[in-house]
Amino acid sequence: MALFVIAACTAVAEANDALADPDRPVASPGESFVTSGTCRGCHPSQYDSWHSSYHRTMTQVASLETVRAPIDGQIVDQAGYRMRLFEREGQVWVDMEVPSAVGSEAPQSRIERPLALVTGSHHMQVYWFASGQSRILGMLPFVYLLGVEGEEARWIPRPAIFLKPPVDEIDPELGLWNHGCIRCHVTDPRPGRVDEHQFDTAATEFGIACEQCHGPAAEHVRINRDPLRRYQQHLTDKPEPTIVNPAKLDPLRSTEVCGQCHGVYLFPTNRELNGFLANGFRYRPGDDLNDSRHILRRHHDLDLPLLQSILRKKPEIMDERFWSDGVVRVSGREYNGLLESPCFQTGELSCLSCHSMHKAADDRRSNSEWAVDQLGAGKGGDEACTRCHAELSADISAHTHHSPESSGSRCYNCHMPYTTWGLLKAIRSHTVENPSVQTSLSTGRPNACNQCHLDRSLGWSAKHLEEWYGVAGPKLSEEQSSVSAAVLWTLTGDAGQRALMAWSMGWDAAREASGTDWLPPYLVHLMLNDPYDAVRVVASRALRSLPGYGALRYDPMDPEEERQRAAQAAGARWLVEHRSRENEPRPGTLIHDNGIDGERFMSLASQRDDRVVYLRE
Repeated sequence: MALFVIAACTAVAEANDALADPDRPVASPGESFVTSGTCRGCHPSQYDSWHSSYHRTMTQVASLETVRAPIDGQIVDQAGYRMRLFEREGQVWVDMEVPSAVGSEAPQSRIERPLALVTGSHHMQVYWFASGQSRILGMLPFVYLLGVEGEEARWIPRPAIFLKPPVDEIDPELGLWNHGCIRCHVTDPRPGRVDEHQFDTAATEFGIACEQCHGPAAEHVRINRDPLRRYQQHLTDKPEPTIVNPAKLDPLRSTEVCGQCHGVYLFPTNRELNGFLANGFRYRPGDDLNDSRHILRRHHDLDLPLLQSILRKKPEIMDERFWSDGVVRVSGREYNGLLESPCFQTGELSCLSCHSMHKAADDRRSNSEWAVDQLGAGKGGDEACTRCHAELSADISAHTHHSPESSGSRCYNCHMPYTTWGLLKAIRSHTVENPSVQTSLSTGRPNACNQCHLDRSLGWSAKHLEEWYGVAGPKLSEEQSSVSAAVLWTLTGDAGQRALMAWSMGWDAAREASGTDWLPPYLVHLMLNDPYDAVRVVASRALRSLPGYGALRYDPMDPEEERQRAAQAAGARWLVEHRSRENEPRPGTLIHDNGIDGERFMSLASQRDDRVVYLRE
């Protein structure tokens, strides 16, 4: 009986949502879908852990409860834009200036609109307003950073959260949510495009819920109304034919369930694209993902007419997503990373080798602890790797040449380094590979050795890789042999490399291996001179996390003159402290007892790679 009460209440709620607001997308079950509220009756523990996950809150209806930014009418004024959130009749509204007001021919004016949806709830929240044009949404010019890991919560201009060159105007991106973000932020997305200016957008549920991974469950619910059948099902190992359990699929199909959202893909034909825009995806968990979309890989299928046509119009599409050797470099696309991994290609590695979509009954972590990365119990260490590479676990130091307790003996630190970017931070690569100085030279991608040992040169890493593993060292220049690789990437690298180094200088494992006394001049340099907002944001985070710099009054969004004043004060503080203490010699860092080798520092900084970098997270 409880199952039917829950189902009935869920159906009423969804019907009410469809009527609630004609100006925003609605939650309304698609054909054969029943929603998570129905699943809860028979699967309460799985529902409970899922309900604590960030998948559930990927998209929410904007309300006084779900909007975590201040709704107090205070004006947010940055980068030439002004905005304020306020309450009106129990709803959250925005009053803001837009370059071209929705429904107005004026070049610039102010509008008031109700907020419609919220996306994100882990690191930041993005807010969408009702455009008043069918169910089409627009995006606020600011994003609210939630202040995770001790950082102060704050507003930031939307372009600054991406690794992209500064822009003069913040586009409201009308319709982007309806045909773009909806693909991965809801369950059973249905854009409902009528024409270019009209969308009747709906989804079975906002956020990623049960049926996005298990498939539509109406038949499963219907057939399991019989209590005898449910009991019999518990006594058999045969898969339930009316529902998909990704854990019981083979590694490829299981990983494709995650890859439907965590992958870079193209629609193989215009017919497939138009079908999605009208009615949503054909793919259902357990299907062959390649039947309905083309997974984009940098060095595969380049002769496909579809891909050739896209590359002629947007040749930068590959650089915006991949390193030059095809390793994916943007967050949320882990499936593409896994595709390039030998452990996946020739073994049984899958997403579920490490991650769990539901917290196990014997997992002693709280739901909130589990939800951070949704790692399975015991999968935060080496277990996922030593399950297949058992011969290494007996004497891990013989393989790693680090002490067993060291971060240098953790499999993922060497084979899954932080070379992916997104959400204003570095993220582990999901292409499992061996550290390689040659790869760093040919692609620009930092190798694991130098990302941890920030004070060491490429020559130092090459020497150890050759001594320990027989990897022949590549030919290096004098600077590459003697100057810290992190210093070279920080001063001469492109924006992507500089961002990774700024983050790495705040990474505890790297600080333990490399020391921290020499880091401030390089972080201050990025804060002072880097033209990319995201690089300055991450550099200031790293500097503030150093002892003595927590109270630094520096805003990466302030005018240049104010930023320089704050950063120069931090630099002067470091110099006084550095000269007053005995410092460990670190020749590769250009630091000496009296300060820094300014001539060499500036010579390298003048060689900064200023090519345009825009990473499409």
